[in-house]
Amino acid sequence: MIELTSDPYILKPRATPTTEADFRIHLNIGWCRGVLFNVVALKNSIAIVEYDALLWSDEAMMFLEYKDSVAAYKDLSSRRVQQMNSYAKNIARGLGYKKYTFIVVVKALDEAATKGGVEVLPLVSLGNYQPKFSSTITELDYLDKVIAKFTRENKDDVVNELEKLRKIFEMELA
Repeated sequence: MIELTSDPYILKPRATPTTEADFRIHLNIGWCRGVLFNVVALKNSIAIVEYDALLWSDEAMMFLEYKDSVAAYKDLSSRRVQQMNSYAKNIARGLGYKKYTFIVVVKALDEAATKGGVEVLPLVSLGNYQPKFSSTITELDYLDKVIAKFTRENKDDVVNELEKLRKIFEMELA
C-alpha cells in the first residue's frame, strides 16, 4: 500500500466506491504523469479530507471530488469545498508542487458552476477539461494582488520594482 507524506498530512488510499466507474472513464489523464484514486488525508491519525482522485505532472497537482448525483452535490456545503481547496493547496505545497487546482465533478449536472470559489464541472465535461492551476505559494499570490492594485493606479515605477521582487522570489523557489 502506498503512502505519501506531506507534513503534517499523510495520504493513504481508501476503498473504491463502485459508483465512481463513470468518473474514471471520463477523466482526462493525458496531461499528467500519475494518478491516485480514493485518497484520504490524515492529520495526527485523524481523517480530515478525502479526494476521489489526485493527478500530478512535474510542476502541478490536481485534486478532484466526485459526486454521483446533483442531490449529493447540493448537500456539499460551500464551507466544506473551501476547506478541501485549502487542504489541497497545503498538501500540494508540502509535496513540493508550485501549482495546484481543486475541482468538483458532478454526474448529471447541466452546466458548469462554482461553489465556495471552486470550479464545479458536469461529468460529461471532464474528458475535455484542461486544468487551470493556481499557485501554492501564498506570498506570490499576495504580491500579484499588490501588483494589480498599483497597475490600476498607473504607478508604473512601483509596479516595475514589485515585478523585480517577484522574479527574485521565483528564482529563489526554483
